[in-house]
Amino acid sequence: MAGLLKKKSVDATEGPIFTKMVAFVIPLMLTNLIQQLYSMADSIVVGRFSGDPNALAAIGSTGTFVAMFTSLMTGFAAGTSVVVSRTFGAKDGKSLSKAVHTSALLGLGVGVLFALIAFLVSSPMLSLLDTKEELFDKACSYIWVICLGMPAQGIYNFSAATLRSVGDSKTPFYSLTASGILNVIFNLVFVIVFKLSIMGVAIATVISHYVAATVCLVTLIKRSGEPYALNLKKLAIDRATLVSILRLGIPAAIQGALFSVTNLFLIAALNQFPTAVVSARTIATNIDVLLSTAINTYLHVTMTFTGQNFGAKNPGRIKKSLLYALLQVITIGVVVGQVMLFFYEPLVNMYLAADDPNRADVLVAAKEIMTVMLSSYFIGACSEALSGFLRGLGESVLPMIVSIGGICVFRLFWINFIYPGLGTLTWLYMVYPISWSLTTLGLAAMSVWAWRKKARKKLYGAEETEHAKAECPKS
Repeated sequence: MAGLLKKKSVDATEGPIFTKMVAFVIPLMLTNLIQQLYSMADSIVVGRFSGDPNALAAIGSTGTFVAMFTSLMTGFAAGTSVVVSRTFGAKDGKSLSKAVHTSALLGLGVGVLFALIAFLVSSPMLSLLDTKEELFDKACSYIWVICLGMPAQGIYNFSAATLRSVGDSKTPFYSLTASGILNVIFNLVFVIVFKLSIMGVAIATVISHYVAATVCLVTLIKRSGEPYALNLKKLAIDRATLVSILRLGIPAAIQGALFSVTNLFLIAALNQFPTAVVSARTIATNIDVLLSTAINTYLHVTMTFTGQNFGAKNPGRIKKSLLYALLQVITIGVVVGQVMLFFYEPLVNMYLAADDPNRADVLVAAKEIMTVMLSSYFIGACSEALSGFLRGLGESVLPMIVSIGGICVFRLFWINFIYPGLGTLTWLYMVYPISWSLTTLGLAAMSVWAWRKKARKKLYGAEETEHAKAECPKS
């Protein structure tokens, strides 16, 4: 079985850390990039082929709202990542199996619940955000269709979290590659041939979500010789495992959701600008997100490598994992950010029709946004790696508290009290690098504190002693 594990997963508890991290991160990074290509394909096809000058802005006005629910699902799945990676590192097959089967049901339940909530609150939320009248109906229709794919997103996120936590970052990559290709094909067919515009790209995205979820589920079922294989007959919620997943996942979900809620205030501020700026924001976000998604991969990298070595009781490898992750992610953030900024004009032009009357204004606004974002993403990357490190140690509340203060509270303060006195698009977006810097400093301090706390307990000894006491109380 050990040989089979090594073929289908990356065991972070032994061997060279740096090269194993690279081998793990490349397919994971490509996976996340392909996932973002869903929205890019939607925007490019609608912007160039729908014939509707407001279609692109309509999709853009829904982005943060949809991202809020995606962040919630990803946050819950983070609990699965930590529990699975720890039991895998500890070679505890029984607990690993319980975690996998509990997560599968939880993923489906979370997806269905969020689909219902999103459907009910989408219209009042868009009204609250002062969505422009000419965009409102199209934006609502887009969200309502996207809701149909949320159960599949839930299943995919939890299944992919399981596979990544045992070191298999290739299967999620393959599944999203296949579904991404289908997404592009269906986008073109529904928009160009059937003239469905926004509804067409929404339907294509939903189909793609179900394809990706199916591939990951079938993969887990076919791994019948592995302790993390999914057996439909064993699907059940293990209460203790569920508590562990939720204890780690709920803070991460709250953190991600609050980020999105904060960004809704930024969208409300942007809606006061001309429609060309709203379109520019949609395009710039679609481009910037390629870099942010790539570097945010290191949240999962540090969480997996820390979690596995925590379970295997390898403190030296935990420290090296964090160091190598920070080194890699800073390099990627700086180099790729500057390259993308250099080629900003051809990148933006991919989204614009040749006869778009707002073309010049969109280019100017997009460059203004991208200059701020692409020059500072490496700062936010450090905070992602540190968050993953803390979660891998089992400290999920600390990164939530620090991030709420550094990201959410500060951004709300900036948007409502600082930005109105400045008034420009650049100063509105400066909220990102400043908040990232504050959060990174706070997470670095918390990482030092958490590590010293684990070291005082000899990393695991005291925790295991307390666990034993809880299970064997004095008579």
